[in-house]
Amino acid sequence: MIVIAVAYRLSPLHPLWRFPGPFLNKITSLKAMHMVSTGHRYTIIKGLHETYGKFVRTGPNTLSIASVEAVHPIYTTAQSMDKSMAYRPGRAPVGGLFFTPERDIHNIRRKAWAGAFSAKSLVKLLAVVDKRTKQMIKVMDRRRGADGVIDMSEIIRHWAYDLMAEMTFGATSDVELMANGDPENVSENAQNATVVFEVLGEAPSIFDIAWNLPASDEFHVLEKTATKLMDVRKHITGDDIASYLLGEKGGERLGDEDLNIDSAFAIAAGSDTTGGTLTILLFYLLRDRAVYKKLRDELDAHFHSIDEIDDPKGLQELPYLNGVVWEGLRLGTPFGGLPRVVGEGGSMIDGEFVPEDIIVSVPPYTQQTSPENFYPLPMEFLPERWQPEGLGPETITKKNAMLCFSYGAFSCLGKIFATQELHLTVAKLVLAYDMELPKSFDQQKFLDGVLNMRTTLFDYPLAITATARD
Repeated sequence: MIVIAVAYRLSPLHPLWRFPGPFLNKITSLKAMHMVSTGHRYTIIKGLHETYGKFVRTGPNTLSIASVEAVHPIYTTAQSMDKSMAYRPGRAPVGGLFFTPERDIHNIRRKAWAGAFSAKSLVKLLAVVDKRTKQMIKVMDRRRGADGVIDMSEIIRHWAYDLMAEMTFGATSDVELMANGDPENVSENAQNATVVFEVLGEAPSIFDIAWNLPASDEFHVLEKTATKLMDVRKHITGDDIASYLLGEKGGERLGDEDLNIDSAFAIAAGSDTTGGTLTILLFYLLRDRAVYKKLRDELDAHFHSIDEIDDPKGLQELPYLNGVVWEGLRLGTPFGGLPRVVGEGGSMIDGEFVPEDIIVSVPPYTQQTSPENFYPLPMEFLPERWQPEGLGPETITKKNAMLCFSYGAFSCLGKIFATQELHLTVAKLVLAYDMELPKSFDQQKFLDGVLNMRTTLFDYPLAITATARD
């Protein structure tokens, strides 16, 4: 049977026969699993496109498509494609916004979340960001090592979890990793669960087996924490994300299982994506002293202290800060793909017909670092490329190639919040401290140690020195 399956996948009878790709990828999904497990899928996929071109067969029934033109038929059209089974954790009956692959059902579930990120709600959520960022600034001083070095990777991870827990559960949240550390490894367990989820998502049949093994317990650690917090929150009204999920704002209340899953997802997704992006952004910012000085000078011209920043939305009017944030998003979201399933009848994608049931994806990192979309020097952190004059007359800055928030029905509900959150946090950090990378810090080791398996991990922590400014 194995020989027959391999022969079929390599034969002209297979619907993806004409698309190029590595030999092993064509015959088994185990190769894709291995690629994900390395943490470097985002760079491997980028390399495959440089070798094979726009369309690459990355699995027996999967295509990676490095094309801005592919975004519309896959993600943004009114008949945009459903998510692949990589988003469904095993055969267990699981709900939750993130784990709902069907577009129409997802659209219904999405309505429960929409109010949580309305313009009115953003004001209250950003007040939590302000509070928690001020706490982070104090924690940086307290966690300084004897050599004066601060592990910012850990501090940012703890900041992000505390922030999202308070945003989700309000005053009932007792997640205080900045104050108490993480003795129960809540953040680490959540990341480990995400890693397993992402690796096995390349082979759903194996995932179905693993879901019923003891090793799957890590999947439920954060969910158990969220369930405990939600059980307390149900008895207290508040102005938080939970108030929308509980129907306190007039919408429909979610069932208990969906409540637990969605609240756990809010903490994990909101903290991990922002935390990882902020860590990488801060590295690039401190790597280039000229960039750092330009940003500091711009902020100093408008503010004398962090307490003067009272309009997070207005920070987006500062051109250099805005460029720093968007460069951070461009290089700081090392995502390998956003898989979708081609619907009945197949689809024309950038001039190629792709049959139904094939899994397709436009790789975000590949698009965000392509010279066709960002030119010149697409691998360099250059905030000026986001300003009207760009980097010169030949500048290319295709904003529609930014896939870090995805597009269409499954796009990130918190996009506006996340960008304002980054503006606010970066501004406060730069105003509060003079920061540098220590001389002993190995920049290449940091870059090589950036791993992404739907969650971003740092094998080589971001170490900095920081001196409080007057």
